[in-house]
Amino acid sequence: MLLVLVVYSTIVVAGLALPLAMTLGRERMQRFGENRLAAAAYFADLAAREGDSPVPELQEALQRYHDLYGEAVIVVGRDGTPRAAAGVPTGSGEIGDAVAEALRNQRTRVPDIITPWSPAQVLVAVPVGTGTQVEGAVVLAASTAAARAEITRAWALIAAGAVALLALASAIAVALSRWTVRPLTELAERATSLRRRVRDRVPPDPVADDGPRTRRRYAGPQEVRRLAATFDAMARDVDAASDAQRRLVADSAHALRNPLAALRMRLDTLGMVLPESSSAAHRKATVEVDRLTGIVNDLLALASAESRTETDAAGHTVELGPVIAERVEFWAAACADAGITVTVDVPHGVRAVLSERDLTQILDIVLGNTVKYAGAGTHAEITVEHHGGEVGLVVRDDGRGVPAADLPNLSARFFRAANTVGQGTGLGLAIARALVERAGGDFDVGAAPSGGLRVQIRLPGPARTTLSS
Repeated sequence: MLLVLVVYSTIVVAGLALPLAMTLGRERMQRFGENRLAAAAYFADLAAREGDSPVPELQEALQRYHDLYGEAVIVVGRDGTPRAAAGVPTGSGEIGDAVAEALRNQRTRVPDIITPWSPAQVLVAVPVGTGTQVEGAVVLAASTAAARAEITRAWALIAAGAVALLALASAIAVALSRWTVRPLTELAERATSLRRRVRDRVPPDPVADDGPRTRRRYAGPQEVRRLAATFDAMARDVDAASDAQRRLVADSAHALRNPLAALRMRLDTLGMVLPESSSAAHRKATVEVDRLTGIVNDLLALASAESRTETDAAGHTVELGPVIAERVEFWAAACADAGITVTVDVPHGVRAVLSERDLTQILDIVLGNTVKYAGAGTHAEITVEHHGGEVGLVVRDDGRGVPAADLPNLSARFFRAANTVGQGTGLGLAIARALVERAGGDFDVGAAPSGGLRVQIRLPGPARTTLSS
């Protein structure tokens, strides 16, 4: 950013200084040429009045001019012989060429601009005579020393002003760039610090570290490139930490399954020989073991849903109607026992990018929650809408519902609403959301217009997937 501002300031300052310097050089050369042409024209007019005979007045005028300005001047006749001269060196070829041009009735062209490196003198040639009748010529060797000195001082002053202005603009650019870039630099430093903390807490994964890694090339200013590279590296570390967390959960849950199964078997065996007075305690212990087993199973399901990527589910499509009908029939007895009625409105042939197993698991979670928590007398409705490249699956009921403050957290891990009755792990909706998001869809839980819950699932349709691929 600093480089861009400095370059822009340099262009602006140069765009102001160079035209000013050129204008001063042209204006000074114009005054110089007018003065010397006027002097040469005066000598030409004087020579024309004197005729061909040499008159002392012409020589005196030339000598006075030479003494005053130190510039050589010569007046020649029609045949090129000198009539009067002052300060002219003998054998000067340049003066001879200028005389020849003037005798051909051609005036010497004065340069357009004076610069510090212009020639030391300029030859000004004026023909003597009127009209096309040339009676002679006047050649004046005008010195440019005074004009060059004057323009050198003017250009030096312009250069000093340009340097001062550029220094001021650079100082402003430095302050502005630092003020603008400081948040990016601080953000990059915080991201680097966070990355170090993540890497310190997460052990290295040999498989991930040894895998191929594509090196990205970043565009833009240095600070932006550094911030982008730091964020990409931090994102990789955060992904590694998330993977390590999922592996820990999955490994821990898997390690707990066998001990819990063994404990459940021993409790069942122990229950055969326990007296009637201990049967209540035995039932409570069995319930707790079953609850822990449910938590472990849900943790395994959640870890499995989060560990698989969207590309793993992208190749599966399922027709929603048959799967929904089959799961509603499966839960029909449980719904009847809970006093819940379910209606289905699903168009024929609607397909979505999702595996049948995942759709079955999602429906079991949603219908299971409805049976457990909606309450007797609840009516649930399952609808499917197909619009554009998306498929919308909505399950709404008019049951008990949950407080409005708890709605945003219902799909979070281990969260249970304040009015929840019965036992549960708080992982069901989190698993359903992970399955939907893995397929590239959206999962949302909100309040139904009738007062209960509304679970809205948006899934990509096969048409959108084909188009995007």
